[in-house]
Amino acid sequence: MIQKVLLPKLGQTMEEATIETWRVKEGDAVKKGDVLLEITTDKATLEVESFVAGIVRKILAETGAVLPVNTVLALVGDPNDPLPEDLESLAAPAKTQAASKQEAAAAPTEEEPSVAPVSAGAPGRLFASPRARRKAENEKVPLALLRGTGPEGRIVEKDVDAYLQKRAAVKVTPTALKIAFERGVDVLAVTGSGPRGKITKEDALAAPVAAAPAAGPAGGKRVELSAMRRIVAQRMTQSKREAPHFYLIMDIDMTAAAALRKRLNTEGDTRIGFHDLLIRACAKALVAHPKMNVSWGGDAILQRGEVNVSLAVALEEGLIVPVVKNADRLSLKQIALESKRLIDRARQKKLTPDEYEGGCLTISNLGMYDVDAFLPVINPGESGILGVGRIVPKPVVIEGEVHVRSIMEASLSADHRAVDGAIAAEFFKAVKDLLEAPEQLA
Repeated sequence: MIQKVLLPKLGQTMEEATIETWRVKEGDAVKKGDVLLEITTDKATLEVESFVAGIVRKILAETGAVLPVNTVLALVGDPNDPLPEDLESLAAPAKTQAASKQEAAAAPTEEEPSVAPVSAGAPGRLFASPRARRKAENEKVPLALLRGTGPEGRIVEKDVDAYLQKRAAVKVTPTALKIAFERGVDVLAVTGSGPRGKITKEDALAAPVAAAPAAGPAGGKRVELSAMRRIVAQRMTQSKREAPHFYLIMDIDMTAAAALRKRLNTEGDTRIGFHDLLIRACAKALVAHPKMNVSWGGDAILQRGEVNVSLAVALEEGLIVPVVKNADRLSLKQIALESKRLIDRARQKKLTPDEYEGGCLTISNLGMYDVDAFLPVINPGESGILGVGRIVPKPVVIEGEVHVRSIMEASLSADHRAVDGAIAAEFFKAVKDLLEAPEQLA
């Protein structure tokens, strides 16, 4: 019996994913639990396991495709079982009923050509089914010329066929057709100079390119967005557009905290980082000031029932914020172990949605880059983000005398829809007090 492998929904906010790498190929035998492929969601690369045993009969999702959840990715079954006849529609991304109606309304009429308007420098990635790509390659049809009529504008085989029907009426030499395909020239828009208007090699070379890549700065190049970079850009834009940020800034004396960290790292076998002290302090402060442990719900303020502190981790292609869950119930040592585990998994791109969703407040530390201070952008769904810079020796007046202390400048960005200045200030002051008298954190 042929079984469908679907793109799973691996988190409450997951709507789509990019097919990153197939670990199997057609004809391979798989068991339940075997890893079939890797996908990239908005914040992590995850493995998709097989829930059935059998032979991989057909792979329907190509590497690089961005597909919605519940799309059929592959077919697994007995080698003697017949495959479904209409593989093209089976491979099409799943659509909601409403989206399907919109798509049907927007579909081209018979009089409407399936060829996209000539648009030099049209940016973006082309999404096409495997069968459409193979046919376009064999028939020398530049995909950039086609307007996809499949789900999400995906180019399907019938779009290639529609173009071929129109091209059948055009006289073109085989060499000219090959050159036009390689250059991305639309032969339908070329006037032939050969006998009876036949398009020649010279005509194909002289014709304008229909869809050239977008040009970048002189000497530069266009870098396509990774799935993570694209989502980071969307979420940060959303945050700055929707959440009215306000900012508080404080100097925190980290002399005692640095001494405590040094002592604990000397005495114990678990290494404590400054970010662990920050997580512990923020967790305790959120318990003491629950009005900061909220999120904006559109028509209500949502009070959270647990204290989950996120930690921003920089990756080569973007930013991810793993979450230390129930941080208020963990000791400093437990926080250190959990944060290390999450950071390692983040850098290996192995976080699960449960490990990067549900944060209440984020800590972003740029001190290791010699940054003194910055104003971070709130992670959507949270009430604030704490930005901390480097710890530097500074002269401080204490009881009329000048002392050199280890000072860290910190900033708190807060969502003014959910919290007011006094609420944020009380929370921020509690974090400062805990860090300046850190024995409470040990």
